Amino acid sequence: FHAMDTLQRNGYDLARAMATLVPQGGPVLCRDEMEEWSASEAMLFEEALEKYGKDFNDIRQDFLPWKSLASIVQFYYMWKTTDRYIQQVW
Repeated sequence: FHAMDTLQRNGYDLARAMATLVPQGGPVLCRDEMEEWSASEAMLFEEALEKYGKDFNDIRQDFLPWKSLASIVQFYYMWKTTDRYIQQVW
């Protein structure tokens, strides 16, 4: 809906519409939560998840105290889209 609205507001000029979506100075590169975690942290997370389930406060307290609660929750939802999660479920 946002893309269609932007296109309409720019008179259906695709180049102009796309230019309004890119901030001055070029596109902003974003890193997702998966990139912020090392392989060993991901393994700790999986171990903690096995022990505590989705009790993210306990996971943080006992396994990953240097991570914020928000980071752990975000990582959980990103992790659920990975092959490792799918392999554990099946």
